[in-house]
This record gives sequence, structure tokens and C-alpha cells, in this order.
Amino acid sequence: MASIFERFEFSSIQRMLNNAKQVHKYSGKPVLLILADMTRCILKDHVGYMEYNLFHFVDKSQKDRDTYVNFDYSQSLFKTLNDPQYRELFNDKLKFNQIFKELLGREFLDISNSGFADFVTFCKGKNRFFTKPADSCSGQGIYRNIEIDADSNLEEIYDFLQENNLYVEDSIVQHKQMNLLNPYSINTVRITTLLDKKDIPHVMYTIQRIGTSKAPVDNVGAGGIYTVLSKEGKIINPCWSDKTISTYTRHPLSGMELIGFEVPYFKEALELCKKAALVEKHVRYVGWDIAITEKGPVIVEGNPLPGYDMPQNYFVTGEDKGMKPEFEKILNQEA
Repeated sequence: MASIFERFEFSSIQRMLNNAKQVHKYSGKPVLLILADMTRCILKDHVGYMEYNLFHFVDKSQKDRDTYVNFDYSQSLFKTLNDPQYRELFNDKLKFNQIFKELLGREFLDISNSGFADFVTFCKGKNRFFTKPADSCSGQGIYRNIEIDADSNLEEIYDFLQENNLYVEDSIVQHKQMNLLNPYSINTVRITTLLDKKDIPHVMYTIQRIGTSKAPVDNVGAGGIYTVLSKEGKIINPCWSDKTISTYTRHPLSGMELIGFEVPYFKEALELCKKAALVEKHVRYVGWDIAITEKGPVIVEGNPLPGYDMPQNYFVTGEDKGMKPEFEKILNQEA
């Protein structure tokens, strides 16, 4: 895993300059001065140039800068709260499904340990299902919906799944309200929980992610946008794009007004994640990706290394302080 210094060494100088120019626009400070301070923050505070922009470090004192979760602190949480022998269970999608099957809200089948008859039974009553690699080294990244009907050659499909070491699960059909954000992707809610030593789960932050194209993904790295949700599950601040380094109050593809959007079943989604946090207590800090269906929230996956930049992004929070004190308050209660 790359350190903050390695990330800086191989990062785009042009992208750093673009961030510095944006900081210049809202601060009025000279670009060279901003670049110098950015470099200082990378070396001293272990905060990258994009985080410098997102956190509005240009107008913050060192005391305020110290309230932000940075790369090192995020890594420390990951390493101390998540046992390495167990966090790998979250990276293996099939094992994850098996551990959290009671909370998934959908069927799945391990093809490698199932016969053709089991696959036929799984397909009954379905017109499509989703395929995923059974482990991170197989399947060559095959993630896709497969449509089936009465004329489908299930034996041929079964052989394809076996050959590529894939497993299958029910396709997620998201709530019609979530389709308003983008009907082409599952627009997940990232809910991050921290489990204290008293086994009490705390919701640290919630983020709405939204796809911006006709691709079936909402990932920020794939060009998606995001914003921090209110405690009631509403979008009250603009959405942010890492790709364009810009904010959006309307969806860039559909033009839909985003401010005021309310996530259905939000309270139920919070409770679902609190329950999930108690299933594997060796992994105490998890970002849960939640899809909202017509029947309620379902878990898509869990991430034992949640992002630290998104919930502290000034452009989507309007907050002048970071989240580190909130983490320390909970962790210090454990002593």
C-alpha cells in the first residue's frame, strides 16, 4: 500500500497545479504560495494536494488542520481496529456474502461448490442474475448482469461460470426514487460504522454516491459524484466530482435538481449497518455500501478501509473542522 509520499511522487503535477488554481480562485492567494503550502502539507501533515483543496486548508490554522483525519490516521484506524486475519474476508466477495447472508437481502450461489441442478434451482423464477469473481484473482473482473428466459441454454451459462470461477447472486433492482438520481447505476449510500470495545456501533458518516453516465457504476474513481447526507438522509449540499474538481447541484447527465433529494428507507439503512457491524467484531471499522430497493436497504459490500476525504470535503459539508475529534472521542471512551 502506497504511502502519502509515494502517492505524491507519482501523482500528476498538472493535477496538483489544477487544484492550486482552484484554491487560488476562492482564496485569492498566489498560486506559487499555495503550491508551497501544499508541498509543506504533504511532507508535514501527510495531506495530499487534492485533500488540501477539499479541506480548505488554505484558510485554516495549524490547530484546525490537526482536527482532520489524514492518510496516516486513516491507516492507523484500519490497522488497529481491523484484524488482518479477518479483514481479508471483506475482500473475498463470496466469503463476505456467506458471512453476511442473513443481511444481504438476496440469494447467491457458489458455483464452484454447486452442481448444475443447484444452478437450475437458483434460476427458477428469475429473468436475470449478477455474476462476480469468486476471488480477487479470478474472473478477470467479470461483473455483469446475465439475462435469462425459457430459451436460455443454462448448461452453457453454467459452464461459463465454472470456467471463469464466478459466483452468482440476485440482481439488485433499486428503488424508483433512487432511479431518479441515475437509472443506469446502483446509486449506493456509503454508511461507515465504528464499533467500540463495548460493542456499540457508531455511525460516523453517510455519503450518497451517484453515477454520472450510462455505465452501471457509481464509483467516484469512475467519474461518479458524491455528497454527505444530512442526519435525515437528505442531500442538502452540492455534490462533488474528483474527476472535474467541481460541484454540482444538478445531475450532469439528466439535469435533475439534487438538493432536497431524500433517500428512502434511510433509518432502516442505518439500523442495517449497525446490525452488520456486530456480525464480525474482529473488523470494527467498516464502510458499508448500501443499495435501496423497493423492499428496503440491502448490503452490496463492506470496505475495511473507508475513505477519509469524502466526509471531510468542505464543498459537500460546509464544515470548517475535521472528523478526528469524533473518532478520538469514541476511541478514548474505550480506555
